[in-house]
Amino acid sequence: MGTNNILGKNIFPSLRDVSFISIFCAVLLLGPRMLNIDGDLPKHLAIGKYVLQGNLPPVNDIFSYTKFGSPFAPHKWLSGVLFYLSYVLLEEKGIVVLSGILLATTFTLIYSDSVARTNLRVSTFFLVIGGAAVSSLHWISRPHLFTMLLLAIWLIWNEKLASGKNIPLWYFPIAMLLWNNIHGEFIAGFLVTFACLAGWFWDYIFNRADANIETGKRVGFVLVLITLVTVINPVSFRAWNTLTNWMGNEYLMSHTQETIPPNFLQTKFLILLAFLVLSVFLLAIKREKLPARNAFILAGFTAMTLLSARNVHIYGVVAPFVLVGTLGAIQNVTIVKRTEDIFSKYENQIHFLVWPSIAVSLGVILLATSSFGKSLRFSPRYFPVQAVQWLKNHPQEGNMFNSFDWGGYISFKLWPENKIFIDSQGDVYGEAFIREYERVITITSGWQNVLANYHVDWALIPRKWPLTNALIGEGWYEVYSDNTAIILRKGE
Repeated sequence: MGTNNILGKNIFPSLRDVSFISIFCAVLLLGPRMLNIDGDLPKHLAIGKYVLQGNLPPVNDIFSYTKFGSPFAPHKWLSGVLFYLSYVLLEEKGIVVLSGILLATTFTLIYSDSVARTNLRVSTFFLVIGGAAVSSLHWISRPHLFTMLLLAIWLIWNEKLASGKNIPLWYFPIAMLLWNNIHGEFIAGFLVTFACLAGWFWDYIFNRADANIETGKRVGFVLVLITLVTVINPVSFRAWNTLTNWMGNEYLMSHTQETIPPNFLQTKFLILLAFLVLSVFLLAIKREKLPARNAFILAGFTAMTLLSARNVHIYGVVAPFVLVGTLGAIQNVTIVKRTEDIFSKYENQIHFLVWPSIAVSLGVILLATSSFGKSLRFSPRYFPVQAVQWLKNHPQEGNMFNSFDWGGYISFKLWPENKIFIDSQGDVYGEAFIREYERVITITSGWQNVLANYHVDWALIPRKWPLTNALIGEGWYEVYSDNTAIILRKGE
């Protein structure tokens, strides 16, 4: 028995294992960025904490005094619970580990299913890793990571459904029920199934021999089922209203960095541009046409990504799944065939969960015992960590004004003692209120009236904001400051 075999099993990781390990390790390395690049995560933690304290998901705002009681659609309440549980276990390190597991599992599932469909390992591996690299533009510890995993599962299930394979139909409403309560991007799953039905109609009209009537009925039935399930959430139909109202508001969309189209003059979007070019090349050299359903899926999500950079993580999942169907054009190339033959001898030689389990266990141990683990925290460079700690010991009376990006963190650490002025939940505050907020932070004419109208008594804002000097000029005085934040009170 060779030294590299135990009980007849190869002990080296397969490409499937390598895909999981490489993505998981990349997430750990990017952990500080994933925790701090966006201010939404603490808000999700605050909601998760609230629910785990024995409360129902809030359907009205409870965190601010400016919009207290306003309608609130908790699309992401379940992801907040899961993130908070990971926080309870390992603090911020637990959130990063969970994020790594979600992302690594997502692309490993895409890889495994793609290999099963094509029997191509090496080329599929690089295609899937490329998709992961594209999606890394939006690797942030937020609920969309759950959407990526659910989307991968959804694509695999819908491909089986639409190709006439046997798959229990009850899988779909159960998954959509989960998705609908974990993230607002459940609409991506709805669009995938709709594209499958559209592809079936296309075949029925233009190539009827490929359009099985029973398959079309099953896809249509699933679409009806999941549409009905989308209203089973804490706010029922209001979940759809919130999504459509947000996407239909030009002001809110244009003032959110991640919702504007990708700017290919920026270096970070070059990986997306390269993958788009690769997709055109692979489609051009493909000998047989793609199934109509996959053409609709790829075209639709490509368009969504070009219209809004926030969809890049979805494209990174969808594109490899669809484009793997184009790789048949290269499978007869001699060097490709030989390489595939070599790796096929080793693939599936070890149970899949062994190497990923080892990687996750070692990662947890490393984070718990090394100095690197200490860097996985909410950074004082981005959040008012020290100021909030000071406020716990020196609570301030009256209404607070705060930075938009800090609202979630303040709620997570100080609610219910302190209610915020604003946070990143734009659908709660609305365009008119956000315009008032912007008038204050840009010191536009009438900014003092906004603070007076909301009876603001003190402010927790970035130290370097011009508003700091403007408030001091209006007679406000400093009660606390550090390198990141300053707390000012209105003069008597």
